[in-house]
Amino acid sequence: MDTVALTWAVGRRIPRRVADLVARIVAPAAALMSLPAVDAWAESVEIATGRAPTPRQRRLLLQAWIRNNLWSLSLARWSTDEVLATVAVDDVDVARLRDSLAGPGLVAALPHMGSWDFAGAWASRMGMSVVSVAERLPRGLYERFSEARRGMGIDIYPVDQPDVVRLLTDDVHAGRLVCLLADRDLSSRGVLVPWPGSGRDVAVARGPAHVALRSGADLRVVTTHFDGPRLRIEVSEPVEGESVEELMAGVARVFADAVSRHPESWLMLRRVFR
Repeated sequence: MDTVALTWAVGRRIPRRVADLVARIVAPAAALMSLPAVDAWAESVEIATGRAPTPRQRRLLLQAWIRNNLWSLSLARWSTDEVLATVAVDDVDVARLRDSLAGPGLVAALPHMGSWDFAGAWASRMGMSVVSVAERLPRGLYERFSEARRGMGIDIYPVDQPDVVRLLTDDVHAGRLVCLLADRDLSSRGVLVPWPGSGRDVAVARGPAHVALRSGADLRVVTTHFDGPRLRIEVSEPVEGESVEELMAGVARVFADAVSRHPESWLMLRRVFR
């Protein structure tokens, strides 16, 4: 059995409490190591927030990264009760999702924060039909992740799927919740927008704005961050704008606010800014 298959076979069987314990044990030691990916995160956080992350935040970042990955591997096996009990979300945020789904439709733009897979699994367990897009990873990883996400209740298109915008538009019109990661451009066809307070631009995916404009749906930002043993989900008001650039600049403003408040949950282990 190769390393990928072994990791998948073991990880999908690790219960949440064990995953959280592993994260708490491993993160302090890992935080003391020189890790280029974490150094890149620290540089991005300092530009994004104007503050260098503390050693504690570096440790919490690694703890969050481990938790997110182990949770994602095992989520298909979680009971509905366990999923719902692990989420902290205000009634107003749930109402925002349901109002848009009952009205013009909804496209949710998400950053790589907290556990975005978990947000989709939670929405599915709440009775929402969820669809998303993922990059086509090598070595069978795309197929494994797609299968795992189907187990969570999330349908996945590959990012190179022909007519993917049309398919997502059809999903919006069918009342499905379209969730798209957007703080990193996967296609090289993204849009440069200002990151508030940094004086720098960031390349974000244009997909959320494109699908929202084409379908007439509301565009909201959904962010998640680890809050003790639970995952908190926050939902923005609809982002306003008449063009892809205006809408994605508005999305970036919500991302920036979330990252400023919870930089240790921003799992962007790479340099982000131009």
